[in-house]
Amino acid sequence: MLSAPDKALLVKLFYMNEESATIALRKFRVQKNVKSGKGPLTPAGLSKLVKRFEETGKLEDRARAGRPCLKEARAPCIAVEMEAIASKAASGTSSAREAAKRLDLPPSSVHNILRRILQLYPNCNQTFTSRYVHLNFWTSGSPHLNLWTDEAHLSLHGDVNNHNCRIWTTSNPRDYTQKPLHSPKVTAWCGFTGSFIIGPFFFETQCPVNGWITETVNTQRYLTLLRETVVPCLIQRGQISNVTFMQDGATSHTANLVKAFLIQTFGEDRIISRHCRYPWPPRSPDLTPADFWLWGYLKSRVYLSGPSSLSELKDAIRREASSIHPDMLHSAVAGFVTRLECLLPCGGGHVEHILV
Repeated sequence: MLSAPDKALLVKLFYMNEESATIALRKFRVQKNVKSGKGPLTPAGLSKLVKRFEETGKLEDRARAGRPCLKEARAPCIAVEMEAIASKAASGTSSAREAAKRLDLPPSSVHNILRRILQLYPNCNQTFTSRYVHLNFWTSGSPHLNLWTDEAHLSLHGDVNNHNCRIWTTSNPRDYTQKPLHSPKVTAWCGFTGSFIIGPFFFETQCPVNGWITETVNTQRYLTLLRETVVPCLIQRGQISNVTFMQDGATSHTANLVKAFLIQTFGEDRIISRHCRYPWPPRSPDLTPADFWLWGYLKSRVYLSGPSSLSELKDAIRREASSIHPDMLHSAVAGFVTRLECLLPCGGGHVEHILV
């Protein structure tokens, strides 16, 4: 709820801005650094406040008859429960749904009380909190021994599903890129540490009539790749007992069968993945070396030769991946550590303009 000084400021801004509730609210939010929302911080709410002030000369709410509002009565309990949940979470986060379950209340009611009475807002940065919770784990040992893995679709027309592509301008450039609706593509998997790279391996099947056909990545195909290709490569290099396996939170990566195989192969302490002891934070392509460096670099090299078929495209990807110097791998992993360190002062937000 608004305090008496805040109500007085709102009424003052209302009269100072030609009795415009919208302008008054906008200036109030700027001065108080308050997010927009429902309740008293709406034009209708302010108009009601001003009307009451003009009629009574007071800013306080009229005394209510009958029993107190249930929402106001439940607010202290919900606040205490949210703090209790946050104190037990490693990342300090809390869950409105968990609080509703514990208090046997509808989730919608808890959400409304958090927003309208307790004036709390879901912080978007809590998604990124885990990005530096495990900073010590990712950097105290040797991040250069992490096996950074990822898949990407690369098409004949130069497109790649690089999630880290952004256009930074003062206004929307309204640029459009023409490309075929169904561009032929390959799905490549790569993994690399600070000293070596394995792959690329392709998700495909051989057809007697059409040759090799690109397949989607599902649980069974991903598990087959790990069991029959990736792990044997690590064993051949003598690195199976050294590397820590990292993967993002794709559904095929976090299936129970895949998780069981990874734990059996690497152990629980050498896996960075969703639903594991050390979870990889979601929606964080700016932290993944494969996203912020590998796929962009391969794209810049592969398409120089102008491949005209999927076979030529795969050959170019293999050729360019095998020619990557260990110094470049080392630099990419060092860039990951730099990005983690930059997350601390910016509260886990986005990292901009870091080159590796």
